[in-house]
Amino acid sequence: MKRATVMRKLVPVLLILLIPLVVAEAQNPFSWLEDSIKGLTEAAIELLDVLKSSALMIARALSGTLIALGLVLWGTDIFGYKGKRLIIAGLVMLFIVEMI
Repeated sequence: MKRATVMRKLVPVLLILLIPLVVAEAQNPFSWLEDSIKGLTEAAIELLDVLKSSALMIARALSGTLIALGLVLWGTDIFGYKGKRLIIAGLVMLFIVEMI
């Protein structure tokens, strides 16, 4: 009998002690911070994607310009050696950009 009365008194005390632990585990006090960091990370990744595509587009245009200018210089024999170097540089740049 004594054991049953001790258990009856002990169960409410244990429940009172365990309820705050369960509630604290269920509520994450830093969930707003996690959401903010996740949003910032996604925005940074999107910005980097836009910057990458812009840089690739500029590099393609620049490589085409180098090739065209090199052809003009080499074809007119104004600066034949520099024209060849511009053509080679444009082709190498175009190859690298297309590999990325």
